[in-house]
Amino acid sequence: MEHKILYLSPKDVKELGVNDMKEAMNDVEQTYLLIGKGDALTPTKVAMEWPEETYGPQNRINAMPGYLGGSINMAGVKWIGSNVDNPKSGLPRASALVILNDPVTKLPVCVMDSTRVSAMRTGAAGGMGIKYLAKKDASTLLMIGAGVIGRAQVEAACCARDIKRIFVNDVFPEKAKSFAEALTRDLGISAEATTEPEKAVHEADIVITATVTTEPIVKEDWIHPGLTYIHIGGPECTIGVMKMADKIFTDDLEGIIHRGLTSLGEAIIHGQISREETSGDLHQVMLGNIPGRDNDEQFIFFGSVGIGSTDIAISTRIYRKALAEGRGTWLPYEIG
Repeated sequence: MEHKILYLSPKDVKELGVNDMKEAMNDVEQTYLLIGKGDALTPTKVAMEWPEETYGPQNRINAMPGYLGGSINMAGVKWIGSNVDNPKSGLPRASALVILNDPVTKLPVCVMDSTRVSAMRTGAAGGMGIKYLAKKDASTLLMIGAGVIGRAQVEAACCARDIKRIFVNDVFPEKAKSFAEALTRDLGISAEATTEPEKAVHEADIVITATVTTEPIVKEDWIHPGLTYIHIGGPECTIGVMKMADKIFTDDLEGIIHRGLTSLGEAIIHGQISREETSGDLHQVMLGNIPGRDNDEQFIFFGSVGIGSTDIAISTRIYRKALAEGRGTWLPYEIG
C-alpha cells in the first residue's frame, strides 16, 4: 500500500508563518486548555544525555511526544538535539524535527524541521506565564540570556504585556549589546545591555532567565514585591529565591520533577522544596480552577520545562497551512 509523507524544510516552515508569535501564543494557550480539560496526552520527555566528562556540559537529544484533541486533533513527537558548543562551529545550539501522526491510523503524515517551532513554543510558554501571572501594568523586563530562546521570550512578553523598556544581560557583554540593539530596531522598544542584572532587576516588573548556566544566577537579594520570574533554563536561581515566592506555578510539575535539571526540579527531587509548596500548573489558573496572582505585591515564580504537545500544536498549524497552499515535498512511504 502506498502512503505519502509531507516534508517541510526550514525554508517552508519559515514561509508558512512559524515566526508569528501571536499565532504561537494562541497555539500554546489552546494546548494548555486542552490539557486542563483532559483532552490531551502529555508523556514526560525522554532525555538522552552524553557523559559530561567526555563530551562537555549539556549535550543531549530529547524526545517529546504528545497528542492534542479538539480542533488540533493530532499526535506526534519532537526529536531535538542540543550541544552548547555548536555555536563555536557556526551551528545552532539546538536542532529539531517533528513527526506528525494521524491520531486514528497512527501513520506518519508529516516530517518537518522544527528548530524554529521549538524556539517559538518555548517563548510562548514564558509568554503564557506573563499573560496569566504578571501585574497588568507590567512594562519593564530584564532578559537574561541573549540567544534564540531569549529573543522568543522577549517577543512573547511583548504580546502578553505593553513592554516599554528592556534590559538585556548575557555572559558575553557584546552579545547582549547587539541583542539589545536588534530589539530596539525590530520592536521599536527601548532596550539596553547591562552587566549588572542585579541592579536592573529592581527596575523590572518581569525577569526571564533562558540560559545554559550550570550555576544559579538569580539570588535572593534580587527579589522585590510585584516581580514575576519566568524560569526557562537549568539551575538558574537559588533555593532561597523559590522559598521567597508567594506562589510557584509550573507548566507541568510532573514533567519538571521527571526531568530534574531546572532549579525547581532539582529542589523537589532533593527535598529542599515540597510539592505542597507549589501552587499548581498554569492550565488550572487559565480554567479558573485556582487563583493566580492575588495582588500587585506578590512575587510570583513560573517554572517551565516545556511540553511536547505545544510543539505538536504549532507544527499542526504549519502542516495544515502547507496542505492548503500546496507547499512542501511529498515523500513516498511504502507500507507492508
